[in-house]
Amino acid sequence: MRHQDVAIIIPSRLSSTRLKQKPLQLIGSITLIERVFKQVNQAGLEHTYVATDSEEIASVITKVGGKVIFTDSAIPTGTDRTYEAFKLIPNNQNINYIVNVQGDMPFIEPSSILKIIEYLKNSKYDIVTPIVKVDRESVKASSNVTVAVDSAGTALYFSRSLIPNGAEEFLYHVGMYGFRKNALEKFVSLKPTFLEKTERLEQLRVLENGMTIGTCLVENVPISVDTEEDLKKAVKFYENISKLGL
Repeated sequence: MRHQDVAIIIPSRLSSTRLKQKPLQLIGSITLIERVFKQVNQAGLEHTYVATDSEEIASVITKVGGKVIFTDSAIPTGTDRTYEAFKLIPNNQNINYIVNVQGDMPFIEPSSILKIIEYLKNSKYDIVTPIVKVDRESVKASSNVTVAVDSAGTALYFSRSLIPNGAEEFLYHVGMYGFRKNALEKFVSLKPTFLEKTERLEQLRVLENGMTIGTCLVENVPISVDTEEDLKKAVKFYENISKLGL
């Protein structure tokens, strides 16, 4: 298998404030978390895990041949859960890179995962994350995050507001991160910062502490399920691609 020095971790907590038991919601006949896992697993990496606090989620994943790592339900963020899971991977001294894929993207493209791995390995960034060029209409929802970058693609700032102000084209941030191992270790050792708490975006902790985030362009904005309305959109998308035989 490729990328033996990379672990992909999908943090998935059963409790959710906006959509009850979100990972177990059905899209077609398959749960959200199973769809995410199956998409991620197509990237073909041996070290692919779901990190969860739930026996129900674990049962869903193990039934389809996936690997599960149990983490404490009190862990505050997905990145913290990712790190706790990483520490429990057998022989993790051989893992140099960790990819955190959010457990709410049921149609995430495996090619996007492989792209950030390659980009991370061939760059000097601490962290790499994917972005998509979009127009104003595509990012006006408050749950969407945009990013401003410099001429080299280095992230300058992330916001739930549209940035840069006045633009007609924006860079949509996809919720996936590739970490160097030492960068992940450093991140979880840092205290939450003012901008992080203000924007409710943990990646700002990285920038406020002088670490670097590189961005790489991918083609499509993946559907992210956070609310009942998002779930309806995901179900509709699934029904449409099923009709097309995709």
